[in-house]
Amino acid sequence: MKQFLNLKNNFFHIFIFIYFFIGVFLSLNVGITHDEYHDLIVWELKKKEFFNIIFKENYDVSFLGSGGKYYGIGFHLLSLPIETIIKFFLSFFSDFKNASNLISKHGSVFIFFLISGIFFQKIILLVTKNKKYSIACTILYLLYPYLLGHSFFNIKDVPFLSLWLICTYFISKILISFFDTKKIRASDSLILGLLTAFLLSVRISGVLILVQYIIFFLIAINISNFNVLNFIKKFKKEISYFLITFILTFYILHPVYWEDPLAIIEAIKYMSAHVQTVCTITLGDCMKAQDLPSTYIPIWLFFKLPILILFGLFILPITEKKIFNNSQNSLIIGSLIITLAIIIFILIIFNVNLYDELRQIMFIVPLFFLVSLSSIYFFSKKFSYLLTIIMIFFFIFQNLKIFPYNYVWLNNFTFLTKVNKSFELDYWGVSTKEIANYFNKKNLGSEVCIISNRNDGIKAFMREENCFLSFDKMHSKNKRPFYIALTERSLNKGLPNNCRNIYNEEIEMNFSKENILLAKVFRCD
Repeated sequence: MKQFLNLKNNFFHIFIFIYFFIGVFLSLNVGITHDEYHDLIVWELKKKEFFNIIFKENYDVSFLGSGGKYYGIGFHLLSLPIETIIKFFLSFFSDFKNASNLISKHGSVFIFFLISGIFFQKIILLVTKNKKYSIACTILYLLYPYLLGHSFFNIKDVPFLSLWLICTYFISKILISFFDTKKIRASDSLILGLLTAFLLSVRISGVLILVQYIIFFLIAINISNFNVLNFIKKFKKEISYFLITFILTFYILHPVYWEDPLAIIEAIKYMSAHVQTVCTITLGDCMKAQDLPSTYIPIWLFFKLPILILFGLFILPITEKKIFNNSQNSLIIGSLIITLAIIIFILIIFNVNLYDELRQIMFIVPLFFLVSLSSIYFFSKKFSYLLTIIMIFFFIFQNLKIFPYNYVWLNNFTFLTKVNKSFELDYWGVSTKEIANYFNKKNLGSEVCIISNRNDGIKAFMREENCFLSFDKMHSKNKRPFYIALTERSLNKGLPNNCRNIYNEEIEMNFSKENILLAKVFRCD
């Protein structure tokens, strides 16, 4: 116990311990987003699909034809024990009784993000060989408001990001072992195969990780002056372990492929051309998912990445020689740089449908962190410590200030814009919980109706059985008075006559010239 409490030697462990409990607690106090309801339905139908295939039960799984059938069950299986424990504790709190099925998953998502931080530290340590700096960088990464905010509820992108980062560590470990000993542990190959399968079970676009593996492999071969065919011949057993584990696990986690293994081709086609009518407000323009300009990704990276990370990327041409001072750094950082360039190139050239700022490609953000923080370290070791610590305290301040809307965070360059008109903000409707709390304080009663684009999210946190009407009834002659609650993507909807604004959900962020408007409530008399 004394050894554990030794702050100097165990600071990182103590931080992780405290971070875990605070993070899980905060994740259970965040609203429910749009996608969580859909994902819960898909998971329930996936279980029915499983029994249908195994036991030939007659369940209706037609809903899965919408594209839900192409999602795997990896994250749900891994999160099930955590979810069960959390749900048990939530049963003692009346505030969560209506939302426990969904809120309980929030804790699992946060734990996934925390685990990604542990592997982030391992990767940055491989590059810098500096334990203190790697810990500082990891704390910075775990406190980054944008990712931290998503870790409270994002059941797709955060597990995907976490698994991608873990896979990155293991491919680095495998090829570094090849450098040092000319050996590869069979257990590492098995683990990498297993992790890769789970990555693809979260989202089929995880197939892009194979591009990263190829880049790592080619650079490793080039540095070691090893012949490709000789490599394959020497490590055919380890490569076989990876492939067999990956393929078997992948199909186990995707029941839809049991009857039709080639359906994976249709899945890739569906996901890459997934039709979305939604547009994302980007510098004031409504950019449609199916017709994005080439500037979409660079713009969002510029405003979403911390200025410190942008600085590290900017000085990369200066620090390049110092970074690539050994084969290990050349392998890891070189591969990450090429991976980032190729993935962004593919996304732009093939005009892949993207929306909700960087959400679908959030997995590249930790890679930018790894490259940039390494660049800063090799630019100036003392300077890197100072900048990292300053940014950590800034993140702490910002997280406290904007919770539970951490995910809407933008960097300080937003002072150049009018944020409310320039960017997509609370597009997932996290503000529904705060709206529900507002209504709970008013004690509306069952006769007064609420109309909202997010009835599901508000209803989950209401203490009483209230009257809810569908959003398309907003302009009908309903019994007055009634309330209209509008979240982010419906703020500009036209309102019926005699409606007045009685409540705004707002936050103050960074150096923005204005408060950030997230939701509005109107009373219609």
